[in-house]
Amino acid sequence: MTIGISQFDPAQADKHTLLYVFSPSSHERLYRIQMDTLTDRKIALEDHDVVVAEVFEDERGHIGPDEIRIESSTGLRREYHISPGQFKVVLVGKDSAVKLCAESCISCEEVIMRVENEHTYESEAIA
Repeated sequence: MTIGISQFDPAQADKHTLLYVFSPSSHERLYRIQMDTLTDRKIALEDHDVVVAEVFEDERGHIGPDEIRIESSTGLRREYHISPGQFKVVLVGKDSAVKLCAESCISCEEVIMRVENEHTYESEAIA
């Protein structure tokens, strides 16, 4: 299915942490390295309710299994201040707050640590 970001199920938005991987294209070197790193730990990311979103400049990306239209990719790049030609990784928590922003590849351990910290904070807020 092809979606625009506004069509990403709002009922699911607070159940998942989104890891945006912004890249000029799917052929860019840093993108390939980052996706190899994430693929190696896909099950661990899924266990932590992390959905990976691949966002490109001039080609369709993906949020999980769903395609992102190029127009939506442009909006996302603008929302997260991604310059043309720039590679960036942005982790957005269930509360829609940015938890991590990096201009280089990040480890799955870093993502999981940030997600677990978010869960700890939520638990303390409820108690």
